[in-house]
Amino acid sequence: MKSMRLLPLVLVALIAASCSDDSPATTDSGSTSSSVALDTTTSAAATTTSTTIPVTTAAPTSTSTSSTTSSTSTTTSTTVAPGAELVLRPNALGDAAFGVDPDGAVAYVASFLGAPTVDTGWVDPLSLGACPGSEFRQVTWGDLVLQFTDQSAFASGRRHFFSYQYGPSFSGSITPAGLKTDAGIGIGSTVAELMGTYPNVVINPGDDFGGPNFFINDGLAGFLTGVNPTDTVNSVLGGQGCGE
Repeated sequence: MKSMRLLPLVLVALIAASCSDDSPATTDSGSTSSSVALDTTTSAAATTTSTTIPVTTAAPTSTSTSSTTSSTSTTTSTTVAPGAELVLRPNALGDAAFGVDPDGAVAYVASFLGAPTVDTGWVDPLSLGACPGSEFRQVTWGDLVLQFTDQSAFASGRRHFFSYQYGPSFSGSITPAGLKTDAGIGIGSTVAELMGTYPNVVINPGDDFGGPNFFINDGLAGFLTGVNPTDTVNSVLGGQGCGE
């Protein structure tokens, strides 16, 4: 019977305990304290910093070495002597033939050599030697002398060109340089060269009136330094000349 009385008491205690669990706890001061369990989960956002580093790719430097081969053309300049065109002929000096007008002959030679160094003008032939005619003129370019008269084997009764003399040199070197015969004989040619070029040349040792000389033909002759093969030509005479 006691157990039956106790059952309602147990139920009442259980109900009270149940209510006690749902009610907020009261502190001695009468305030209500709420116990809140916080689940603090900090989710750190993973921040990915993408840093783009500019990469400059230098294009390969192509060094093109252009090798230019400079071809040096060596031009050999041959200086022609001023008198090269004035060929020593038996009947002319260059293209100035014996018998032509004096002024024309002088102008022709001057076109190569420039103005003459001496011009005697027309004078008495005997004032300059045993020259033909009644008047005589001599025009000089250094060691080259042209002679004019009014009477010779080339013309008569009028002034004309009748002879020339080239050399000897009075200054150590012949001026103007370069005058030679058609065959290449000039001042300084050896006797051996003279005889080889003109097989019929006559070589004379000279006499009291003149030194060693040579004779090629009636219009071409001259003087030598001697008659040995190594001696040389020191003057050439063309035309009639004075004293002939």
